[in-house]
Amino acid sequence: MKSQENESGKPLADIEWLYNHHNAKLKERRAFALQLAEFMPKSIVDLGCASGLWLELLDDYMPDDCTFIGIDSDEAALTVALEKSKNWKHKASFIQLDLECDASKIPSADLTLAFNIFPYIKNLDKFIYILSNRTPKGRIAIRQYDGASIRFGPMDTYNRQRIEASLRVATEGSQKFRHYDMDRTFESLYKSKYKNIISGFELFERSAPFDSDFIPYYEEMLDWTCNHISEQASEYLKQWLEEDLGHKMPRYFYEVDLVAFVS
Repeated sequence: MKSQENESGKPLADIEWLYNHHNAKLKERRAFALQLAEFMPKSIVDLGCASGLWLELLDDYMPDDCTFIGIDSDEAALTVALEKSKNWKHKASFIQLDLECDASKIPSADLTLAFNIFPYIKNLDKFIYILSNRTPKGRIAIRQYDGASIRFGPMDTYNRQRIEASLRVATEGSQKFRHYDMDRTFESLYKSKYKNIISGFELFERSAPFDSDFIPYYEEMLDWTCNHISEQASEYLKQWLEEDLGHKMPRYFYEVDLVAFVS
């Protein structure tokens, strides 16, 4: 079963997968980087930084005196990030850390990035509580996808429901991450000690003809889905994909991220 795991065994965290995901959404992520730059942070901590894709992007937008700290449990990804950082304008360091087990070791910063990291945290209320106890508390920027918001088509309702139900069954019992985590994230933020919470949603959408930067992510996302759903549902989805190998048919893809700033 293909899971896009990194070398530490975390699903949807493989270096190539994350690059294709990042590259597909680069236009939207650049716009978000501009939002983050408005906070004028002097220090940034990136939780689950992987190979440093977000920090590499922020290197073009942050104040010159801002320092970066990337944190991840995967040694291979951190090695890639460290090598990249040699070409950045900003000073960067990296820490190998199990975020949940060693949350108390996460350093404070003006801005902490928590981008699609919460699904890997079992006790999210406790994790956010520990983050809120850092001194100074700083601000956290959150981006959180949810599997229920990912949609591609068009296809008939019966087969869509079969795919969605099968994927939910396959991922709900996972001990490695939560594919459907927007509601848990939202509730944990509003139960936390943070007093200032601004939340909203960001739409990522593409319609045919798909651009070349989007296609690798699109194909990998649907391939991952095929490998996690039932045999019958997978057969239908593979056939649906094979009907448009050249990506010339009228098709669409969209997903919605929860975006929040807390302080």
